[in-house]
Amino acid sequence: MKRWHKIVIILFLLAAATIIYRIPRREVAGIEALEMVVTTAGATVTEGEAQFFSILDNQYRELDELETVLLEVAALLGVKGNTIEKGEGETFRVVDTVGKTAAGSLSHIVVQSNPGDGNGVPPQTYLLVVCNDISVAAIATGIEQLNEVLQPYAPAGQISYYVSGQVAGKKNSEEMEQMARTALTAVRGSIVEGMQDEELISYTAYTPLLERYMTIDGDRFNVNVAIRYDSFLEQTVVWAGFPLIHDSY
Repeated sequence: MKRWHKIVIILFLLAAATIIYRIPRREVAGIEALEMVVTTAGATVTEGEAQFFSILDNQYRELDELETVLLEVAALLGVKGNTIEKGEGETFRVVDTVGKTAAGSLSHIVVQSNPGDGNGVPPQTYLLVVCNDISVAAIATGIEQLNEVLQPYAPAGQISYYVSGQVAGKKNSEEMEQMARTALTAVRGSIVEGMQDEELISYTAYTPLLERYMTIDGDRFNVNVAIRYDSFLEQTVVWAGFPLIHDSY
């Protein structure tokens, strides 16, 4: 499957999601709270990701216009000279590139435009930037860079982030539940809602350690913890995200 085809699906999901509050620079330390969740669950952090998403305008733009935006964003992040891929279908136009930012994180920059459906959904152009790294310090630096250079460029932008780690062996449902509850206790997290079966446990919760939050029926939440066994890795994987884990788990 082409890279841009996967991107189209991601952007449709993001556009339909509840708005995420912008994160002020002082809250970069929030990544440390997520690290605490993962390590308290018994895992060692192995990777993380910061994501910036913004609806730029209500227009269905041409590919060359999307490329102009892509190049502007790449220049702001310090991503240079990488191949630009383009895709177009009946319901989308998209351009994207992958490269390292000036801060050193691997980044994926996507600009997509959709024509709307003529039934109340307007045409829109989106920007998505995803930065990956393996250390908490590098992810924090990535969040800071996204905040500093992209928030002024796209003021309506939303930032989310997560870290993940692994625990040796397979944990059963009761063990995963205890891991998740213990991890949330470490950040004074109060569970808002959750889901659990034999293979996966996922809780959304509220912690006062993070300033920003979203709401569900009036209840605040700003941290999401998920745990499941990965049969390929033969490890139990732990994720912690603000305000939700924006990647599949």
